[in-house]
Amino acid sequence: MTITKKITGILLLAGISLFSVGCKKDFDTPPIKTIPEGNRITIADLRAMYQNAPLTITDELSLFAVVTMDEQSGNIYKEAYIQDETGAINLRLLSSGGLYQGDSVRVYLKGTILNKYREMMQLDSVDVDNNIIKQATKKDRQPDVFTSINQVKFIHQGKLIKLENVQFISSELGNTYADGIGLLAKSRMLEDSLDDNIIIRTSGYANFANDTLPSGSGSLIAIVSQYDQTLQLLIRNPNEVVFNKPRFVTNPPTGNTLTKNFQDQSITSGGWTTQLVTGTYNWTTSNQGSGSNYYGMMSNYNQSTNSNTASEAWLISPAVDLSTSTNSTLDFRNAYKYTGDPLEVYVSTNYDGTSAPSTATWTQLGVNLSTGNFLWENGGPVSLNSYIGNNAVYIAFKYTGTNSSGSTWEVDDIIVTW
Repeated sequence: MTITKKITGILLLAGISLFSVGCKKDFDTPPIKTIPEGNRITIADLRAMYQNAPLTITDELSLFAVVTMDEQSGNIYKEAYIQDETGAINLRLLSSGGLYQGDSVRVYLKGTILNKYREMMQLDSVDVDNNIIKQATKKDRQPDVFTSINQVKFIHQGKLIKLENVQFISSELGNTYADGIGLLAKSRMLEDSLDDNIIIRTSGYANFANDTLPSGSGSLIAIVSQYDQTLQLLIRNPNEVVFNKPRFVTNPPTGNTLTKNFQDQSITSGGWTTQLVTGTYNWTTSNQGSGSNYYGMMSNYNQSTNSNTASEAWLISPAVDLSTSTNSTLDFRNAYKYTGDPLEVYVSTNYDGTSAPSTATWTQLGVNLSTGNFLWENGGPVSLNSYIGNNAVYIAFKYTGTNSSGSTWEVDDIIVTW
């Protein structure tokens, strides 16, 4: 009887065990979250979509790029920079973390906002979980290499660069990159042998904020940022600042310069003149959208009547004496928006400085013009060596508009060297 009870108990336990196993619930595996790809575009395509106002992207678009700067050093927060073969852009993240330098990513653009902050193009409201798919890691991009500061232009905004043959100006020596105690950002000035300068901007939260600036010269790797009309460099890692050479003596270029930056808010100061050939609209100065920075501007549009007026207006330099020059160049910045004729830049050696432009012979110069949307572009440098030997060379900016169309053109930082 005892043996029978034991066997019965064993069988009963086995049945319970089998029943328990047979009734165990199989939980479904969570589905893998996928992000649509949509149409593929480049960063250049994305930047071209900006129309001087915040743009919420509603189409299913994706771009592929590499993360060139992340938040790990603390120099940026809830941000990242990405770059592809066509350009670069700043990402503004909804939350910190998740992206690392060298990540190859697909950015799904739907729901993000394309915008500018103080002239810096940004893709805002990026959710790393819902807008980013990592394709690979450790795919670092090689920086573009520049040997002088004046080679760094606004068209390089957001890009990773390597700047060679530079040092911090002497008055910066002994300073730290930023104020890591007061958690205050600082701007430190960098120079090259030609005496050109550019700002190194560092957050007080950077893990190298209290590091002393290196006292030698050499090269650094950084991201090109922009604040209004000022270019700034952002360091990713102080180990990428390799100033292991002796300091150099700056050697600014010799010769003469004619400059016009419009900061005095006068269109005709310094011997510049305007010639109004057609219409009533003429060149003026403006700082709209640029804060304290003023520039020359021409438009034939009347806001009150919502109409254009046929216009031809010239902005003409004073005479430049190239009779003893051996090398001469013209450079300037320009931007435009709206439909109309392109800005034209001319040179003359027989203009008298006061008469109508039609009394002289003008030769059009081949310059770089803005791509639109008020994006600034460097127009040069353009060689003027064909005009060396003349003692009165004039540079002119010609605006043309019609009764049915007309762009708004802006020019700034005009410089002729000889």
